[in-house]
Amino acid sequence: MATKSWRGRRVVSISNLKGGVGKSTTTMMLADALSLKHNARVVVVDLDPQANVSQMLLSYRGLQTARNTGITLTDWVESLSQSSQTEFFTYASPGVSGLHELNPKSLPQYAKDSGELSLVPATPELRFAELEFDHNSFQTGNPAAPTARMIDCLDRGVKSFKGSVDLVLFDCPPAFSTLAQAALSISDAIISPTLEEPLGAWSLKAFRDFGLDKTLRVWDPERHRVLFTRVSRKGALDERREEYTCIVQVRSHVLPVAVKDSSYAHRWVQKPAPESRKRYASKYGPVRRSVTELGDEVAVFLGKLSVRGELKNGQ
Repeated sequence: MATKSWRGRRVVSISNLKGGVGKSTTTMMLADALSLKHNARVVVVDLDPQANVSQMLLSYRGLQTARNTGITLTDWVESLSQSSQTEFFTYASPGVSGLHELNPKSLPQYAKDSGELSLVPATPELRFAELEFDHNSFQTGNPAAPTARMIDCLDRGVKSFKGSVDLVLFDCPPAFSTLAQAALSISDAIISPTLEEPLGAWSLKAFRDFGLDKTLRVWDPERHRVLFTRVSRKGALDERREEYTCIVQVRSHVLPVAVKDSSYAHRWVQKPAPESRKRYASKYGPVRRSVTELGDEVAVFLGKLSVRGELKNGQ
């Protein structure tokens, strides 16, 4: 059992402008691997109105309950528009992992070596709450006001967790929404899942050139990693690394691990978890080694990074 290789809190965005590349699945795999295998206290923040990772971790029934009780990201964004903002951490649902090892009832057996997993869930109404927030912010007459205000609110929100969290994972939508721009702006690292296809590389180039660099001005190759998902066969990763470099000419690094395509894992990953908890090995089946290796590689990556805020203060 490893321990986390970084000090302080890290903020990571899982983002790519292309849909269907496995962003939500990657987010959940990292949350499971880093909380269980690296003793990290992880908070997943779902920024996508599709709410896929929310349903994976909380189940559909649990997501309905969270919305009915007003503890979702949608509720938080609505509170910003209504000037009734409360502390961001109060919108996090604790103990959402579907892993048997992280089940509160199993903790006496695993607590010494396991972290925690919490979730700030999204709902389908999230995008409409964002639009209301944007509209209200535009009233200032400053076109950049919505993004600037959201960056400030989300940054303060993440900091409200103080020392109780080791890692915040933002599951970003396949769009450059106000929330996504804010998350990318305050992240210490960005991981972009992509498939084995030229269009995926093209999308990453647009994401880097127009999104991270020209629009947000946060592009830093040392803080960006690419992850190939649903790799179909042995040796494909090395081939795609070369293709990726040639097509995109991206200076960032590809993570030296790929998540293999597996219908078995996909079936369990998509199932709402808490109502039928599974052990780590059963949940991920033949790809569990890849998931563990992914967690290990990302833990090492995070250990080499300084917190972005510390870098700014030191400049």
